Amino acid sequence: MPVILDWCDAGAWMHGDYPPALLHPPPEDALREWVVSTRVNRAGAGDDDPALIEAVEPA
Repeated sequence: MPVILDWCDAGAWMHGDYPPALLHPPPEDALREWVVSTRVNRAGAGDDDPALIEAVEPA
């Protein structure tokens, strides 16, 4: 489960000041997921190709 840390709490988080109190689940509409090309993370596959992050139909 991703957790969002408010920027204003970053210093306290880094110093270890009661970390559980600083963690909050993300709002429902804050995160999305979608299937991307299988070329993602493949070395030499044209890493600068913007099409790598476009949604594709699941196989």
